[in-house]
Amino acid sequence: MSDRDCACRRARTAREGGSASPPSVAAGFTLLEVMLAIGILGFIMALLWGSFSRTAAIKQRTEAGEDRLHAARVAMMRMTREIEMAFMSNSFNIGLQERRTMFIGTPHGDFDELRFSWFGHQRLRTDTPEGDTAVVNYYVQSDPSDRSAMNLMRRETRRLDQLDPKTIPGEAYVLCPGVTRLKFQYYDYVKKDWKDEWNTMGADGVQYLPTHVRVTLGLYDETGKEMVFTSAARIHMTERVDHRPQVQR
Repeated sequence: MSDRDCACRRARTAREGGSASPPSVAAGFTLLEVMLAIGILGFIMALLWGSFSRTAAIKQRTEAGEDRLHAARVAMMRMTREIEMAFMSNSFNIGLQERRTMFIGTPHGDFDELRFSWFGHQRLRTDTPEGDTAVVNYYVQSDPSDRSAMNLMRRETRRLDQLDPKTIPGEAYVLCPGVTRLKFQYYDYVKKDWKDEWNTMGADGVQYLPTHVRVTLGLYDETGKEMVFTSAARIHMTERVDHRPQVQR
């Protein structure tokens, strides 16, 4: 085979076996593809935001419910402990009809009021007339910022005095907010019966204390349903004692 034939064969093989490279195409996304991707991303973000919002709302309601439960438990424990330290004495000033000590429970519909003298006052101020005994008052009043809400209030005087307890210097504060009821019942161990009211003041008043006081407190939970808490206090000193309070002057 001559050189010419070899060259022709190589040229024919190159033309038959070779392939032309395809034309280059520019890479990218169409406007429709971009809009579709943005729509899918927005839909996913909306789902995530809704889930986060519901989770935050549930967390807030749960925490608010736990705070109300804690406030109710603390209020019940405090009222029970303080009522157990109630007492009455024979101490009074000549010429005055008001006694220093008392135990007065007055019903007022769903919100009762209780006022009593007790042994548990703490002296927190110097150079002021304070004693180890004082008068505690539990009552309910409307919230200043929301007149439809009712708050359980606690007021304690700084000492015992033969004056109206409302005029004796003292401090009042909210013991439990948002209550729906406050009821007290008193067990008369002489008559073997529960009473809805008790009054040791006056000549015809009861001259001893109840042995037990039943406390009922109600408030709404996070779903708007009323929760009711009940406890009982055992008063240790039901008879009058010969105690004259020592006042720090």
